Amino acid sequence: MQTLISTSPFQRGYRPRSTNWTSVRLLNVYRLGLAAIFFAQSFISPSPLLKIVNLSLYSWTSFAFLLLAMIWIVAAWIERRGFQSQVTLQIYSDTVIIILLMHACGGITSGLGMLLIISVAVSGLLTEQALATLFASLASLGLLAEHIYSIMYLPAYSGTSTQVGILGASLIATAIITHNLMTRVRSSEQLIQQRERDVALLSALNQEIIENLQAGVIVLSRNDQIRHINQAALDMLHLSNIKSISLQKDCPKVLAALEAWRDNSGNSSPPDTGADNIQISFRELQSEGQPNTMIFLNDVSSIRDSMQQAKLASLGHLTASIAHEIRNPLGAISYAAELLNENDELAEADGRMIEIINQHTLRINNIIEDILKISRSSPTVKEQVDLESWLPDFIDDFCQSGLVEAESFELEIDAEHSIMQFDTGHLAQILTNLCTNAVVHGDSDAPISIRVFTTAAYPLCIEVADHGPGVEADILDQIFEPFYTTSHEGSGLGLYICGQLCELNNAFITARANQYHGTSFILQMTSLATEPEAKADK
Repeated sequence: MQTLISTSPFQRGYRPRSTNWTSVRLLNVYRLGLAAIFFAQSFISPSPLLKIVNLSLYSWTSFAFLLLAMIWIVAAWIERRGFQSQVTLQIYSDTVIIILLMHACGGITSGLGMLLIISVAVSGLLTEQALATLFASLASLGLLAEHIYSIMYLPAYSGTSTQVGILGASLIATAIITHNLMTRVRSSEQLIQQRERDVALLSALNQEIIENLQAGVIVLSRNDQIRHINQAALDMLHLSNIKSISLQKDCPKVLAALEAWRDNSGNSSPPDTGADNIQISFRELQSEGQPNTMIFLNDVSSIRDSMQQAKLASLGHLTASIAHEIRNPLGAISYAAELLNENDELAEADGRMIEIINQHTLRINNIIEDILKISRSSPTVKEQVDLESWLPDFIDDFCQSGLVEAESFELEIDAEHSIMQFDTGHLAQILTNLCTNAVVHGDSDAPISIRVFTTAAYPLCIEVADHGPGVEADILDQIFEPFYTTSHEGSGLGLYICGQLCELNNAFITARANQYHGTSFILQMTSLATEPEAKADK
């Protein structure tokens, strides 16, 4: 299937027609054919078409007519002279030659004077009304002069003044009528040209609007061929080759959503379908009786990010107030416990109670710190992260905390393209939390495995696996819930924070048992950050 990227009419240019050279060239062809017929009759005696009275005058005039016809053809083709000048000279020459040919064939009775109507009509079509009327008047005077001359010098002349008058009036009427008709035609042509410019402008505006929409737009023909696709849709679908795009090959999820929408076409409001952070909606169009389908693609990841940021902002205001109200009495409790602990006469059981008070006040304080950490999360700043070079640096930084040595990590990059779009601060916080859990809950004698790989469903995954006792299968789905913990020292917010940070970066995190009988936490990206060749460029 081919995709067509529309081109604005203004890019091709619009050139209105100022002069009608095509009509002049057609007139020249007609004149050449007519002159050739007249000239051929001078070699036939007697002529089957005309009654030639003065053969010498007829021969030279028809030859001049043929020669001028050729000259006018060349002049109109070259267009070196002005349009108005050429038309004027052609009408003048036609008038004189036709009157001479008419005289050579017996005058007004020969009927050749009717050819003047064509010349006058052409002048009415191609020139101004005053000039066309002047041509008709001159032709009428020429007919009258020929009629007077024929009466005086041709004894057998049978023409009448009535015939001359009727033909002269016809010429003037023809000039006026044809000019009025041409005026209306030109007015209609100007209106059509204006409409063409308006349509071209609207087309250019529509093209500009569609190309600058944040939403992706795909227009399908009746056979589901892509007629148009804007740049936003290409970016959302990660397509670069706009010359040949098909739904079956390049956009299978969009095609599946389209088929599902068509199956529900009886609904009053067609359902929207989402895939990989892209919300897809469809509209049916009728263009010239042909059904067309418009597909709208909206990237909901930015909307989710905005909602998440708004949620965190609201949470920040709330938790700041709560933390202030809780920390004051919590500090008083902790201070009172420390004062009691300074008593030398304190019983052993009372000392144990003070230890429990300190332990739980510390836990409450950790919970407050974690909640504030969520609410104070800075806005997401995504950038390209090449895991092949970033992860070794992260492991070195993590080992500087003293929890574990660098030799305790096993790093495996099992992905051809390891570039992702992520906030590096969020990624470091997520992996720090996961690696800390692996150190605390895993086997200290076994390595911590970090693996980067791809699957058929997700283009990039990061797995952090430990060799510990593992997490029971029935609680794997609960460990990402806030305040859920199996440890008396934890706040239950660490993995919840990881999940929230993943959502801010169009990813999600899951947990499962691994082959080491421990637990694997897998960060899964829903889409690649860039085209594969971006890595090579980097």
